[in-house]
Amino acid sequence: MATPVEVRGLAGLLASLRELPKEVRGKPLQVGMRKGGNLIRDEARQLVPRATGFLATQIVVRRANGKNRCKAGVGTDGEYYTVGVRTGKRVKYANTKRNRRMRRAGKLYEQSGWAYYWRHLEFGTKKMAAKPFLTPAAEAKGPQAAQVIIDETLAAMDKLMKARGWK
Repeated sequence: MATPVEVRGLAGLLASLRELPKEVRGKPLQVGMRKGGNLIRDEARQLVPRATGFLATQIVVRRANGKNRCKAGVGTDGEYYTVGVRTGKRVKYANTKRNRRMRRAGKLYEQSGWAYYWRHLEFGTKKMAAKPFLTPAAEAKGPQAAQVIIDETLAAMDKLMKARGWK
Protein backbone atom coordinates (compact mmCIF):
# COMPACT_ATOMS: atom_id res chain seq x y z
CA MET A 1 0.00 0.00 0.00
CA ALA A 2 1.09 3.61 0.31
CA THR A 3 4.22 4.45 2.21
CA PRO A 4 3.84 7.47 4.51
CA VAL A 5 6.39 10.23 4.04
CA GLU A 6 7.40 11.80 7.33
CA VAL A 7 8.76 15.33 7.57
CA ARG A 8 11.37 15.55 10.33
CA GLY A 9 12.97 18.51 12.00
CA LEU A 10 9.78 20.32 12.95
CA ALA A 11 9.82 19.24 16.61
CA GLY A 12 10.88 22.67 17.87
CA LEU A 13 8.19 24.42 15.84
CA LEU A 14 5.53 21.94 16.97
CA ALA A 15 6.53 22.31 20.63
CA SER A 16 6.28 26.10 20.32
CA LEU A 17 2.90 25.86 18.62
CA ARG A 18 1.49 23.65 21.39
CA GLU A 19 2.33 26.33 23.96
CA LEU A 20 0.46 29.07 22.07
CA PRO A 21 -3.22 29.87 22.69
CA LYS A 22 -5.70 27.81 20.68
CA GLU A 23 -6.77 30.72 18.47
CA VAL A 24 -3.20 31.26 17.29
CA ARG A 25 -2.57 27.53 16.70
CA GLY A 26 -5.46 26.95 14.29
CA LYS A 27 -5.45 29.18 11.23
CA PRO A 28 -1.73 29.95 10.90
CA LEU A 29 -0.83 26.28 10.97
CA GLN A 30 -3.60 25.45 8.52
CA VAL A 31 -2.31 28.06 6.09
CA GLY A 32 1.23 26.69 6.23
CA MET A 33 0.23 23.03 5.97
CA ARG A 34 -2.08 23.71 3.02
CA LYS A 35 0.62 25.60 1.08
CA GLY A 36 3.17 22.84 1.75
CA GLY A 37 0.66 20.24 0.57
CA ASN A 38 -0.11 22.30 -2.54
CA LEU A 39 3.58 22.17 -3.47
CA ILE A 40 3.57 18.36 -3.38
CA ARG A 41 0.19 18.23 -5.15
CA ASP A 42 1.45 20.37 -8.03
CA GLU A 43 4.52 18.16 -8.47
CA ALA A 44 2.33 15.02 -8.48
CA ARG A 45 0.08 16.58 -11.11
CA GLN A 46 3.11 17.12 -13.34
CA LEU A 47 4.41 13.57 -12.83
CA VAL A 48 1.13 11.72 -13.41
CA PRO A 49 0.89 9.82 -16.72
CA ARG A 50 -1.61 11.65 -18.90
CA ALA A 51 -4.09 10.13 -21.29
CA THR A 52 -6.94 12.60 -20.81
CA GLY A 53 -5.66 14.66 -17.88
CA PHE A 54 -8.60 13.63 -15.67
CA LEU A 55 -6.42 11.90 -13.09
CA ALA A 56 -4.32 15.04 -12.65
CA THR A 57 -7.43 17.04 -11.76
CA GLN A 58 -8.35 14.49 -9.09
CA ILE A 59 -5.12 14.93 -7.08
CA VAL A 60 -6.02 17.06 -4.07
CA VAL A 61 -4.84 18.24 -0.65
CA ARG A 62 -7.29 17.33 2.13
CA ARG A 63 -7.47 18.26 5.79
CA ALA A 64 -8.35 15.27 7.94
CA ASN A 65 -11.44 15.51 10.13
CA GLY A 66 -11.20 15.41 13.93
CA LYS A 67 -11.63 11.64 14.18
CA ASN A 68 -8.85 10.95 11.68
CA ARG A 69 -6.58 13.52 13.31
CA CYS A 70 -6.96 11.62 16.61
CA LYS A 71 -6.13 8.34 14.84
CA ALA A 72 -3.00 9.96 13.39
CA GLY A 73 -1.89 10.96 16.88
CA VAL A 74 -2.06 14.74 16.49
CA GLY A 75 -5.27 15.17 18.51
CA THR A 76 -8.30 17.23 17.56
CA ASP A 77 -6.33 20.46 18.01
CA GLY A 78 -3.48 19.34 15.74
CA GLU A 79 -3.36 19.54 11.98
CA TYR A 80 -3.11 16.64 9.57
CA TYR A 81 -3.20 17.07 5.80
CA THR A 82 -2.92 14.44 3.09
CA VAL A 83 -2.11 14.67 -0.59
CA GLY A 84 -3.93 12.02 -2.57
CA VAL A 85 -6.46 11.17 -5.23
CA ARG A 86 -10.09 12.13 -4.70
CA THR A 87 -12.24 9.07 -4.18
CA GLY A 88 -15.79 8.38 -5.25
CA LYS A 89 -18.66 10.02 -3.45
CA ARG A 90 -21.51 7.94 -2.09
CA VAL A 91 -24.89 9.58 -2.73
CA LYS A 92 -28.44 8.63 -1.79
CA TYR A 93 -31.00 7.94 -4.47
CA ALA A 94 -33.65 10.66 -4.46
CA ASN A 95 -37.13 9.87 -3.18
CA THR A 96 -38.80 10.01 -6.60
CA LYS A 97 -41.64 7.95 -8.00
CA ARG A 98 -39.30 6.03 -10.31
CA ASN A 99 -36.75 5.26 -7.55
CA ARG A 100 -39.52 4.12 -5.17
CA ARG A 101 -40.91 1.85 -7.87
CA MET A 102 -37.45 0.35 -8.44
CA ARG A 103 -37.01 0.04 -4.63
CA ARG A 104 -33.84 2.05 -4.47
CA ALA A 105 -35.05 5.30 -2.86
CA GLY A 106 -32.84 6.11 0.11
CA LYS A 107 -30.18 3.54 -0.85
CA LEU A 108 -26.63 4.63 -1.65
CA TYR A 109 -24.80 4.52 -4.95
CA GLU A 110 -21.29 5.56 -5.89
CA GLN A 111 -21.08 8.57 -8.13
CA SER A 112 -19.24 7.98 -11.37
CA GLY A 113 -16.35 10.09 -12.52
CA TRP A 114 -13.62 9.30 -10.04
CA ALA A 115 -10.26 7.96 -11.05
CA TYR A 116 -10.34 4.55 -9.36
CA TYR A 117 -7.41 3.39 -11.51
CA TRP A 118 -4.86 5.61 -9.76
CA ARG A 119 -3.87 2.67 -7.52
CA HIS A 120 -2.97 0.58 -10.57
CA LEU A 121 -0.64 3.30 -11.81
CA GLU A 122 0.92 4.12 -8.44
CA PHE A 123 1.51 0.58 -7.17
CA GLY A 124 1.27 -1.54 -10.33
CA THR A 125 -0.60 -4.81 -10.78
CA LYS A 126 0.31 -8.40 -11.44
CA LYS A 127 0.44 -7.66 -15.16
CA MET A 128 1.52 -4.01 -15.18
CA ALA A 129 4.61 -2.34 -13.79
CA ALA A 130 4.12 0.56 -11.40
CA LYS A 131 4.41 4.13 -12.69
CA PRO A 132 4.39 6.00 -9.38
CA PHE A 133 3.62 9.70 -9.27
CA LEU A 134 2.62 10.47 -5.66
CA THR A 135 5.64 8.91 -3.94
CA PRO A 136 8.27 10.57 -6.18
CA ALA A 137 6.48 13.91 -5.80
CA ALA A 138 6.60 13.63 -2.00
CA GLU A 139 10.25 12.60 -2.07
CA ALA A 140 11.23 15.39 -4.46
CA LYS A 141 9.30 18.24 -2.84
CA GLY A 142 9.24 17.03 0.80
CA PRO A 143 12.13 19.18 2.09
CA GLN A 144 10.88 22.20 0.14
CA ALA A 145 7.36 21.66 1.49
CA ALA A 146 8.70 21.49 5.05
CA GLN A 147 10.42 24.84 4.59
CA VAL A 148 7.25 26.35 3.08
CA ILE A 149 5.25 25.07 6.07
CA ILE A 150 7.68 26.69 8.50
CA ASP A 151 7.89 30.00 6.60
CA GLU A 152 4.16 30.34 5.95
CA THR A 153 3.22 29.35 9.49
CA LEU A 154 5.57 31.88 11.03
CA ALA A 155 4.40 34.60 8.63
CA ALA A 156 0.73 33.86 9.35
CA MET A 157 1.39 33.81 13.11
CA ASP A 158 3.17 37.17 12.92
CA LYS A 159 0.28 38.63 10.94
CA LEU A 160 -2.31 37.31 13.40
CA MET A 161 -0.38 38.47 16.46
CA LYS A 162 0.16 41.91 14.93
CA ALA A 163 -3.59 42.18 14.21
CA ARG A 164 -4.35 41.29 17.85
CA GLY A 165 -1.77 43.79 19.15
CA TRP A 166 0.58 41.22 20.64
CA LYS A 167 3.71 42.47 18.88
